[in-house]
Amino acid sequence: MKTIFKTTIMLLLLVSSGVYGQRGIGTNNPDTSAILELNSTTKGFLPPRMSTTERDGISTPATGLVIYNTTVACVQFFNGALWFDTCTQTTDGPPNNNLTVSNITYQGKSVIDNEFGIGYNGEAVLAGSTISVKLTNNAGTEQGYGLSATDAGTGLIYAATGTITPNTTETVTLTHNGVVMPALESGVLTMPLTGTNTTINLLPRIDIKSIPTSATQVTDVVYGTQTWMDRNLGARQAANAINDVFSYGNYYQWGRSADGHEITVWNGTSKTAGRGLADTTNTLAADAYPSHANFIITSSSDWLGDPAGSDVATLWANANQGPCPANYHVPTYDEWNTADGFNSGWKNSTETYASALKLPSSGFRTFANGTLRTQGTLGYYWSGAVSGTSAIFLYFDSRVALTYDSNRARGFTVRCLKD
Repeated sequence: MKTIFKTTIMLLLLVSSGVYGQRGIGTNNPDTSAILELNSTTKGFLPPRMSTTERDGISTPATGLVIYNTTVACVQFFNGALWFDTCTQTTDGPPNNNLTVSNITYQGKSVIDNEFGIGYNGEAVLAGSTISVKLTNNAGTEQGYGLSATDAGTGLIYAATGTITPNTTETVTLTHNGVVMPALESGVLTMPLTGTNTTINLLPRIDIKSIPTSATQVTDVVYGTQTWMDRNLGARQAANAINDVFSYGNYYQWGRSADGHEITVWNGTSKTAGRGLADTTNTLAADAYPSHANFIITSSSDWLGDPAGSDVATLWANANQGPCPANYHVPTYDEWNTADGFNSGWKNSTETYASALKLPSSGFRTFANGTLRTQGTLGYYWSGAVSGTSAIFLYFDSRVALTYDSNRARGFTVRCLKD
C-alpha cells in the first residue's frame, strides 16, 4: 500500500513539473521558452518514419504534426491543409476537390512586357513578382488550401496556404522562394499548379539582361598578333551564334563611362524585343559624367551638351581604357584595321563571326529614341578614335566589313583589346 502511494505521489510530481516548468533531456538548464529541450552532441531527435501511403493513413493529422517521409526521404509537417515538404519547399498530398482555381494574374517586375516577366537570367526572382489566382470554395464548409507550383529545372517555387470561407471566390497571392535563375535561363516556365480540382499551369517568363561592365568575365583569345577579350563587355558568354542574344552585351554611348546607361533587357521568349534597363532622357549631359543611368536621346551629334568644353581627357580618345578592365582598352582605328587584315581581311558578318573573335551581329541603339535595332543582322563596334565631331567604329553586314564614323550619341557594343 505504501509503495502504491509513493508511486502515485511521484507521478503527480512529474505531471506537475511538465505543466508548470521546463523539462530537459541532456541539460539541467532547459530554455525557459520551451516545455521540453533536448541537448546532445552525439545523438539526434528521431521523428516517426513512414511512407507516403502510411502518412496518408493518418485520418485527421494535427496542424504541426512532424514525420520523416521515407518515400521522398524528407522531413514533412502538416500545415493544417496539406503536408509541407521541407526539402522541396512545396506542399504534398491529395488535392482538395472542393476547390477550383482560375484567372491567373502576374505581378511581373521585368521592364519588358511586365505582365508576364518575373525576373532576369542569372539573378534572384524579383521580390514583387507575385502571382495571383481566383480560388473558389464550392463546399458549404470552410476549406483549407495548399497551392504550389514548382519548376524542377530552376528550382523556382510559387506557393500559398490558408483557409477559404464556404461558397466563396477569393483572390489568393502566391509568393516565390527567391531562387536565383541560371545564367543562361530565359523564356516561359511551365509550372503546373497543384492543390485543387483544376488542371492549370503558371506561365511566368524569365527575361534576358546584360550584366554590369565590371562583372564581365575576362578570358583572352589570340587573333593574329593581338590578344582580345573573348566576349563583348556586358555579355553573359562568348558568342555561339551570330545572333546569340546572350553575347550581345552592353550598348555604350561613345566616351561615356559604364554608369548603367549601357545595360539592356531582352524578351526571354522572342529574344528580339529589347530595351534599356533604365529609361531615356532628352536632357544633354553637362559634363562627361552624367549623374544618372538614363540613355541620352538627342537630335544633335553628341550626348554632351558642350563636347568641346567638357573634360575630354576623360573620354576614350585620350584615356582609351574607356569602360574596359585594367590592362585592356577600346581598340583604336588602326587596331581594328589590323584585325580586319588578318586572313586576307573580313569580307562580311559571316567572316567576323567565323574569326577567333566570334563577333556577333549585335546591332545598335538609336540616338533618336533609344530603341534597339538590327540585332542578329548588323554589327557595330566602337573604336577609341574620333573623326571631327564623330567617332569611328567597325561595321559589318552580309556584304561588307569596314570602318565608318558615327554620331557619338548612338549606343554601340565594345570589344576590349589587351594593352
